[in-house]
Amino acid sequence: MSKKQSVNRTTSCFSVIGIFLLWIPIVSNAVPPSPREVEVGIYVNNIPAVNLKEKKFQVDFNVWFRWKGDDINPVETFKIFNGHVDVKDVVEKKKIGDINYASAHVEATIYRNFNVDRYPLDSESLKIQIEDSKRDGNAITFAADKVNSNISSKLTVPGYIVRSFESYNSVTSYNTNYGDTSLGQEAVAKYPRFTFSIELVRPGYRFFFKYFSVLFLAAALTFLAFWISVDMIDTRFWIVTSAYFLAAITGSALQSTMPETESFGLGDMLYNLTMIFIFISTAVMIHNHKVFSANDARAHRLTVLWGLGLPIAYIISTIIIVVAT
Repeated sequence: MSKKQSVNRTTSCFSVIGIFLLWIPIVSNAVPPSPREVEVGIYVNNIPAVNLKEKKFQVDFNVWFRWKGDDINPVETFKIFNGHVDVKDVVEKKKIGDINYASAHVEATIYRNFNVDRYPLDSESLKIQIEDSKRDGNAITFAADKVNSNISSKLTVPGYIVRSFESYNSVTSYNTNYGDTSLGQEAVAKYPRFTFSIELVRPGYRFFFKYFSVLFLAAALTFLAFWISVDMIDTRFWIVTSAYFLAAITGSALQSTMPETESFGLGDMLYNLTMIFIFISTAVMIHNHKVFSANDARAHRLTVLWGLGLPIAYIISTIIIVVAT
């Protein structure tokens, strides 16, 4: 082999090695490092209030984090999604082997769009959602500590019973660069999220009948007015007027309890149904009084017919609304 051929072969070998070395950073950059895992758990102590009208609830809970590495501190950087922390006291920080552990006691107010279409037969989902405000979702991820997350055995929510609860983790994307033009207009902000969800249901129909007792009393008074003599029109109207004001009390209670909405819920439909039957009853009584002047026997027959038919129609309509809504 000539000296020239040896030099050419050596040069070729170095060229191949150089190309290989250039590919190393490209390959290493193509596989991003896996996110750092942070375990999160919650223990709910109390839910002092659920305010349907203002679309918010208050919650008292303990939250804890477990993670590796000293360059992050999630107990200090976490935030409540769609709410705010009213009080936060860091309870404990310590090392468990090579694992960092930190816990905090939190009182928070959280806003929630409640599903009130079936109020007061509604079921609600209360969600405590924890996000890390300092870390990108590609850098760390939350893992739900399902084994240790729980609710207090003494937890009570006025008007509801706790049916179930669950915890899970996710990464939430926000299609914005929050005004940071260096990231480009197509930037997507990602945040790790831990969710603790509590499902609440009404304990049967007891609260339903308690809430609408005045409304049903108004309907009963209206139908009872039919059994007063046809010629006592003033007494009939006095009873029906009283029924109207009783029904209006329930309508006022609905407005003070429920949030503003364009849809008709269960309470709205029952209130409107009662008002319609009160109006029909009033019109029938006026007609019967006119008939009585000409034919009292026919007026009494109409009274019996409407006095039985309207209550039956009202009860059936109420059942249909409750079942179908």
